[in-house]
Formats: sequence, structure tokens, C-alpha cells
Amino acid sequence: MTAVVKMDKQIIMHKMQELCSLLLQDEGYQEMRKMIDQFAADEDATAQYERFMEKHQALEEKEHQNIELLESEIQVYEEEERALYDHPLIRRFIYAQREFSQLHQQISNYFTKSIELNRLPEPQEWGKESCGCGGSCSKH
Repeated sequence: MTAVVKMDKQIIMHKMQELCSLLLQDEGYQEMRKMIDQFAADEDATAQYERFMEKHQALEEKEHQNIELLESEIQVYEEEERALYDHPLIRRFIYAQREFSQLHQQISNYFTKSIELNRLPEPQEWGKESCGCGGSCSKH
């Protein structure tokens, strides 16, 4: 008969609370949170972003179905994409969103690498996975 083995998640959750508390107190986090909140409060900015994302998804779906995109579709898409970056609230939102995503990916990668190695990873073991692109730029 095999015994049931469980980890003590209480101490892990306590450390997670400490980590998240540090994050919430970080000035950079607070500034990026403001960027997201300012974007979310602006109906025009959120509507522009949502329209672009709908168009982005529609074009991705066409590509997935191997339907060739028209040059005019690509041109309109690129113009609308540039317009996102021309809008300061949207640009700052995209930046903050990317930073949070990268942090999330780095934490996830660190956890995964620790389990894989059965120890804390050394900085050199991260290689290009910690390049700041969220780790997707050079998976082995």
C-alpha cells in the first residue's frame, strides 16, 4: 500500500504572500498599475484597443485557415497598430502589460527550473531564457 504524500503548502503560501507583498510595494509596479488603470478608465482608448484586437484575431484566424491576406487588409492592420502606439494611454498599457507578462513568465520559469533540477538554478543555467522576452526567444 502506497502512502499519500503531501507537501506543506502553508509555508509556500506564506512565502508567496511575502513575494506578492514586495511586488505590491514596488514603485515600478505601482507606476505600471497606474498605467493600466488610466487606460481602463478611458473608454475611447479601450474601445480602440478592443477593435484592434478583434481585427488581429480575425486576421490570425484567416492565416490559420490558410486564407491569403489582402495587401489592403495588411495595410489597414499596420495603420491601426501604429495608431495604438501613437496613443499615450494605450502605449503605456501595452508596456505595463508586457512587463507583467515577462515577470510572470520569469517566475514560472524559475519554479519549473527548480523542480527540473531539484535545486535552485544558477544564473548561468538560465541562459537566454531570462532575456526579458518572457523566455520564448530561445527555448531549447
